[in-house]
Amino acid sequence: MEVDGLIGLEDVKIGMHYILTPDGLLYDAREYETDDEGLKSLIRKEVFKEAIDYRESPHIKLLKKLKLADNEPYTDAGHLTYLPRGALILDLLMDYALNVVRRLDALPVHTSIMYDLNIGPIKEHAKLFGQRMYKVKPAKREFILRYAACFGQFALLRRYYLSETDLPLKIFELADSYRYEQRGEIKGLARVRRFYMPDMHVIAKDLQEAMNEFINLYNVIIEEGAKFGWKYYSLYNITLDFLKDYFDFIKGLVKIDGKPVLLYIVEPNIYYWVINIEFHYIDSLGKPLETATVQIDIGNSKRFNIVYHSRDGSKKYPIIIHTAIHGSIERFMFEFLEEASKMQKNGLKPMLPVWLSPVQVRVIPVDKRHHKYSLNIVDKLESEGFRVDFDDRDITLSRKIKDAESEWVPYIVVIGDKEVREDILTVRVRNKGLVELEISDFIKMLNDSIKDFPRRPLYFSRYVSRRPIFT
Repeated sequence: MEVDGLIGLEDVKIGMHYILTPDGLLYDAREYETDDEGLKSLIRKEVFKEAIDYRESPHIKLLKKLKLADNEPYTDAGHLTYLPRGALILDLLMDYALNVVRRLDALPVHTSIMYDLNIGPIKEHAKLFGQRMYKVKPAKREFILRYAACFGQFALLRRYYLSETDLPLKIFELADSYRYEQRGEIKGLARVRRFYMPDMHVIAKDLQEAMNEFINLYNVIIEEGAKFGWKYYSLYNITLDFLKDYFDFIKGLVKIDGKPVLLYIVEPNIYYWVINIEFHYIDSLGKPLETATVQIDIGNSKRFNIVYHSRDGSKKYPIIIHTAIHGSIERFMFEFLEEASKMQKNGLKPMLPVWLSPVQVRVIPVDKRHHKYSLNIVDKLESEGFRVDFDDRDITLSRKIKDAESEWVPYIVVIGDKEVREDILTVRVRNKGLVELEISDFIKMLNDSIKDFPRRPLYFSRYVSRRPIFT
């Protein structure tokens, strides 16, 4: 098959990188020229093996500045401790990830984090993962800690009676996962040893159904990135035979992407997948980091004896799609912090989306005589489902406002004589300035900014004076 471009499909070789454009042209990635800095960055990382040092990443300083997370010296490296603010953001992101897969009709489950390495399918699958496994040896048995939800979900699926009419079936777990990354690779949220993986598997009756579901998930991943204002750069790890046999399918994916993608060609039958797509986010320093992923697995249903009963009564092995629509929760959080850093570079005050801000509204009284009215405002806003706190400290007004700004509180409400007398709110809206509103209008503003994103209450006292200081 000939392709109009620098390289024909018949000339593609295992172990090489190529660029595939939306119009179906193939190029040698080593020679490809582009003005797209994101794609350039991905090519430097994957093709020319440029080392990426995420220790320079601004998000690491922000974790400490905003009191979100820190390293715990009493445990292993790469196991972060989340303070209340960070735990709140983490839980909101988990809520959001769950909401997305539930809209796709996925079935949430919870399975074990530890699996017996002497069991055949566990041992075979673990071999593909190399040395990045945590091992536990109680008594004479050897276990590994899971590095995704595959083991638990596959063990569960093998015990299901699945009929052809049940498929495609989606199963989801927010998996507490462990990967023994090299110590020098551990960098903030970008690379950790313990993380949360929102892992979904789709069980399809055959390859055609799997490819249809794959297209749907590909669209979802692209749409999810666009929803938050970032675009992904894709790396397609793909077997040579799958590329040649389903080139039209691959070209269709690239058209969905809308920009050139990087291909890496692997030998058939080495991995359990035939295509494994990694979506890379470009951080505030222009560096790529893998986040979302989706892959077609043709090997694990047989390995784990997952079968379905076809209409003719025979048992068949399904095709399995693996996907993490947002990547790990840690990298999901990474993206939002890096977006805030980009805002700062562009001359704006850095901030998180309102739905992710640990404190959405801070009410600040000018004087103690304004406390009663201020607390009434706090109660009203809290009853509407917003995270609102009250700065009751005996310090200057300017210091209170400065502290709220440094914590990235998106809405700061200052209550003085005028506000009490006129029953109106003076609100400092981050990156927009001062507005005067009635409380009903302010509630509408808050709801408009949060929309249908998840909501949770404060994870700490509403009174600023009653919070312990983390050192």
